[in-house]
Order: sequence, then C-alpha cells, then structure tokens
Amino acid sequence: MRKMVLATDEELAEKTGRTRDEWFALLDENGFAEKKHGEAVEWLLDTHHLQLYWAHCIAHKYVRRGAPSP
Repeated sequence: MRKMVLATDEELAEKTGRTRDEWFALLDENGFAEKKHGEAVEWLLDTHHLQLYWAHCIAHKYVRRGAPSP
C-alpha cells in the first residue's frame, strides 16, 4: 500500500488560503472531532470546494493531531 505524502503546513496555507489551525478550528466548530476522516473530506469538498488532495491532507492531519507519534 502506498503512503500519502502530506503537504507541509506552509504548502497547505499557500494552496488553500488557510492555515492548519484555521482549518482545525472550522472542523471543530462543525462537530468533526467525533466524526471520521471520510466525513471531514466530504465536508471540505462540498462546503469549501477544495481539491481532493487538499481535503485529504487537512482531514488526515486533523484526525492525527491528537494521536501519539508512531
């Protein structure tokens, strides 16, 4: 299985117009702390019209933010 190479936080902000923390705040405000990655991706695509790659990057970073490092 291939691993997805995630963009840096700087690339994320440059390409999406928002920082990682701004995206996380929006996801928190909309109840995504208890939802799954796929639900966040769909919301980011539908509501913010992001490209699929950027929606996945944001959702992945959001889900992993509280997880311990491997």
